[in-house]
Amino acid sequence: MDRHLLDVTVQLFAAYDVPIAHRPASAENGLGHETYCMASIGYVGQGVKGALVLVATLAAAEAWTKAAGGVEADLVDTVGEFSNMLLGRLKGRLLREGIPISLATPMTVVGHALRVSVTPGTSHFHFFEGPGWDVGARLDASFEPGFLRAPAAVEPAQAGDAILF
Repeated sequence: MDRHLLDVTVQLFAAYDVPIAHRPASAENGLGHETYCMASIGYVGQGVKGALVLVATLAAAEAWTKAAGGVEADLVDTVGEFSNMLLGRLKGRLLREGIPISLATPMTVVGHALRVSVTPGTSHFHFFEGPGWDVGARLDASFEPGFLRAPAAVEPAQAGDAILF
């Protein structure tokens, strides 16, 4: 799950020509003492459930808004949408591995020195830096005893694919 999260995070930002690099967490768990925007989006599947958490500096949200076309948007909406796109990309990868999931709607907050509780040992943040900003991503996953992957029925659509109805 961690490898998928790292890969899709880099791919998402590359799709918007925004270079990012993975970096190790600092002693304070990678988050400094500034104002952050955080989005959390849950997911559920047969025998699996969890949430994706995306934490960004306000400078990051401003840069993403510009990269996504420069349309004036609420920074909270931008971080929520990036969390949605990130989990959507992860959903495609998991589907190919026989783990279909359904996504919830992101919940986004802004605050100073945000903290999120998590059951010890279930997940940890991965931190990335972009040009003048930082972002953290965490994927919580809980698998029920006896969890088995389902065989993938069809190849899922990729980001950017056209779908005709």
